[in-house]
Amino acid sequence: MKNVLMILIAVAFGGKQKVTINALDSVELTYEEFANYDVKLSNSSGKGIDVSVIDPSTKKQVSGFGLGPLGKATLSVRDGHILKLKNNSMKDVSLSITFVEKRKVAYSGEQRVNFTLRNTSSRSIPLVIPDVMNPNLSPLSNSGVSLKMGQKIYYKKGLKKILILTVDESIKTGDKIDIAKLVKGLND
Repeated sequence: MKNVLMILIAVAFGGKQKVTINALDSVELTYEEFANYDVKLSNSSGKGIDVSVIDPSTKKQVSGFGLGPLGKATLSVRDGHILKLKNNSMKDVSLSITFVEKRKVAYSGEQRVNFTLRNTSSRSIPLVIPDVMNPNLSPLSNSGVSLKMGQKIYYKKGLKKILILTVDESIKTGDKIDIAKLVKGLND
């Protein structure tokens, strides 16, 4: 498996970049725009991909999630960090990357908690986190999130959304929430 580091400069704010990832391969991207813009990913390939953010100084993943076959997600990547996109399928996949205005984080009394969504099952788990992202948790994976109190997380079953979690004071910074346990029995 070849791992390529691409250092790219986007031509214009809002301009789409197309990235192709070979079968069973990954690409690592770093853009100067990470400092000023969020990254919108649009996957129309029909195959899921793994998305992660890597700290270049430690070479460790600081956040990540699975992006479904027709998934879209907007994420913030710290300046200097690496956006890694991994294709686990047997076919090449393409997705679009667009730089968008950074989401404003309201700090006026808005309490947030940093925790991990864990998928301990051998199946992907599609989620909907309104106004944040629609991740597809890869099998046996962890996805770090920072969510505000009251944020709802839904399990996506076909066209239906089923509420599985509401962020509240019972969730502490550093907690690992086993999403597989929360959705167990919902697929029957």
